Amino acid sequence: MKKFNRFIQIVWLGVAAVSAWEAFLAYYNTGKFNGRFAMFAFVFVAAIAMYSIRKRQGKSMK
Repeated sequence: MKKFNRFIQIVWLGVAAVSAWEAFLAYYNTGKFNGRFAMFAFVFVAAIAMYSIRKRQGKSMK
C-alpha cells in the first residue's frame, strides 16, 4: 500500500508540473491572464493540495 500511495503522490506532482508549465505558456504567449491560464492555475493548486493530502495520509498510516 505504501508503494501505491507513493506512486499516486508522484502522479499528482506530475500533474502539478504539467499544469504549471501550461499556465506559464498561456500567460507568456498571450501576455494576459485568460481563461486557459486560470484553468491551469486552478489545476496546479488542486494538484498540490491533493499531493499534500496524500503525503499526510501516508504519515498517518505509519
